[in-house]
Amino acid sequence: MGRANLVLFWSIQASALLAFAHPPTLGLVALPLASHYGRMIGITLCFHRHMAHRAFHLSRPVRFFFAWLGVSALQKGPLWWAGNHLYHHKFADREGDPHSPVASSFYHAHMGWFTNDIRWDNVSADNPVVREFTRFPEMRWLDRYYAVPPILLALGLFLAGGWPALVYGFCLPTFTLAHSTFAINSINHRFGSRRFPTNDNSRNNFWTALLTLGEGWHNNHHRFQSSEKQG
Repeated sequence: MGRANLVLFWSIQASALLAFAHPPTLGLVALPLASHYGRMIGITLCFHRHMAHRAFHLSRPVRFFFAWLGVSALQKGPLWWAGNHLYHHKFADREGDPHSPVASSFYHAHMGWFTNDIRWDNVSADNPVVREFTRFPEMRWLDRYYAVPPILLALGLFLAGGWPALVYGFCLPTFTLAHSTFAINSINHRFGSRRFPTNDNSRNNFWTALLTLGEGWHNNHHRFQSSEKQG
C-alpha cells in the first residue's frame, strides 16, 4: 500500500474514536448499521460471490451498482479485491496465500498483508478476474479511482448531517467493515468449527458470520466455492 493510502487507512481507523465525542441517538445508532451492512453487501455479493467465484450472473448496471457499494467500503478496487481473493483459494494456508494465519502471523493475515506487504499491491494481468472484468470500462474506472465512491459518501453524509453523520455513517462503520472483512482471513482460519475436511484450516464462526452477512461460514465456502449461499 502506498504511503498516501496507508496514511488514509490509519486516519480512518483512528477517526472511529470520534464516536465517543458524540453521544449516540437512535438515528446515530441506525446509521452505522445501515452503512456497515449496506456496503458489506457490495463486498460479499459483488466482489466475492459474483466476481471472484462466478456464483451467479449480474447485468452490467446491477454489477456497477453493487461494485460501487463495495468500493465505498474503502477496501481498494473490485479487480484488486476479487483478484487477490482467488490467490487465497488457490494457495489456501500455503505459501502464495496473501493472508493465511497458518502460513504467516495472525496480524499479517488480519491486516498486515493489506497495509504493509507490497507483494499484493497489484494483481497479475493473467488473473482470471482481471481477464474477465477488464473488458468493462466501468469496472476499470472503479478499480483505478476507488477513492471516489468513499469520498462522495463521506461528503454526502457530512452535508446531510454534519460531523455526527460523518462519524457514525462513515468513519465508525468503515472501521467495522475493515475488521469484519479481515476477520474472515484471520479468525476464520484459526477459531471455529469444521464441517468439511478441506485441504486448509478454514472454519465456520457464528460471530464473524453475523458481521459479514454469512461469510463467517467459511469452511462451507471453501468446500463449495462456487455456491451462492451465504449461510
